Amino acid sequence: MRRITGNMRHFRVMINVVFVVLFLLIFSTPALCQDNPKKDKEKIVLTLQECIEKAVEVSPEIGEVRYEEDIYKSKKMQADSSAYPQIELIAVTGPSPRARGDQVSSPDSVSSPTINGIFGSADVLLIQPIYSFGKLRNLQEAASSGIKAAQAATDKKTSDIILRIKELYYSLLLARDMKNLVLEIRDELTDAIDKLEKQLEQGSPWAEEVQLYKLKAFLGEVEKNLHETEKGIALAQEALKAHLDLPQGTDFDIEDTSLTPADKRPVNIDSYIFKALESRPEFIQLKEGLNAKNHLVEAEKSNYYPTFFVGLGATIAGATNRTRITNPFIYDVFSRTYGAAFLGLKWSIDFGITKGKVQEAEAEYHMLLEKKRFADSAIPLEVKKVFFELREATKSIPETETGYKNAKKWLVAAVAKFDLGLGEAKEIADAAVGYAQLKASYLRSLYNQRIASANLSYATGVDLKEIQ
Repeated sequence: MRRITGNMRHFRVMINVVFVVLFLLIFSTPALCQDNPKKDKEKIVLTLQECIEKAVEVSPEIGEVRYEEDIYKSKKMQADSSAYPQIELIAVTGPSPRARGDQVSSPDSVSSPTINGIFGSADVLLIQPIYSFGKLRNLQEAASSGIKAAQAATDKKTSDIILRIKELYYSLLLARDMKNLVLEIRDELTDAIDKLEKQLEQGSPWAEEVQLYKLKAFLGEVEKNLHETEKGIALAQEALKAHLDLPQGTDFDIEDTSLTPADKRPVNIDSYIFKALESRPEFIQLKEGLNAKNHLVEAEKSNYYPTFFVGLGATIAGATNRTRITNPFIYDVFSRTYGAAFLGLKWSIDFGITKGKVQEAEAEYHMLLEKKRFADSAIPLEVKKVFFELREATKSIPETETGYKNAKKWLVAAVAKFDLGLGEAKEIADAAVGYAQLKASYLRSLYNQRIASANLSYATGVDLKEIQ
């Protein structure tokens, strides 16, 4: 009895592993419940590919990151527009004081004006930059690289969503396979209990009530595990529905019914590392980010020098109670007309402000450079890790498959011996636990292979091609 109890504990640990995986996956996802009064009564059945495409389409996380692209596109627009003329127009109107007489004599006084008219004026200033020591060009290049870095960040978030959907999808399949395994064990135990009860009723000499109690005790544990697997299935389905943004109450299911071995087999590890260095969004993001930061440093350095420009200024003003004066030596703010073209420069000289901005930009550049150094070593290590995990899981599949098939034969033989009165209930329980453990190990090998394959696609950056 102690041995059966120990085996039952192993069986419970096996089932609990499934729920630990589901718990970690589900509670790292967005809220499961979304209020929506409209309920779609039609059943929705989706493949893994369809689940991925739907999740990527509706993901608010991806939508949020995509606005980063819009921000850098706006910066690019600003940088490009800085190369064009800047036009400033100021138009005003107001009361005009009376001015009679001429330039030499007037009965009106500036100190005691008489307001009996209105005036209007318009000033136009056009500035066209012609040389800024590379400032405009560097700002344009920085904005262009910023757009590419933001697009890579969107790809990174998309990869995260793809991996998360795969984890949930395969976890749901694992939970269902575990449920089928528990049902299979339950059926075997139920058949054995029914036969033993009939033998007890018939007074069979090899039938003992203590054996019946042992089988029923183990059956109770199996029923408990069955309820837990059903809960895990429901939670995994709700988590997938939340990522797919399906309305509350939608009848949703996935197309696959059980785990199967993945088609992908690990090949040369160097090829995977090469793919990661070429396709991983983080590398693209770091590369373009470094380029952007470098151009920003140069743009800040250009502030040490002046900006040369050409310009055109014009003013026109008139008043109802003023006579227009054409003498160029007399200036009347209420009645004037002039225009001029000019060449100029703008030079802001400060005492440490520009230098501080340059040093700040350089520090940001070096911070990003350190991140790239870390990624250069960390990402290949990540690729190696998931490569070995995939290879291990792939090799363990045929081994665990052979094990659980032999355990199944053991269980069938134990039941047959019990039916003939040559075995005990303990043998059935031992065989059932052994079969359950080995079958669960096989299912976990399938699951581990699928997850390792998904992680390898994520680590090498090729998962994005699955939705293109």
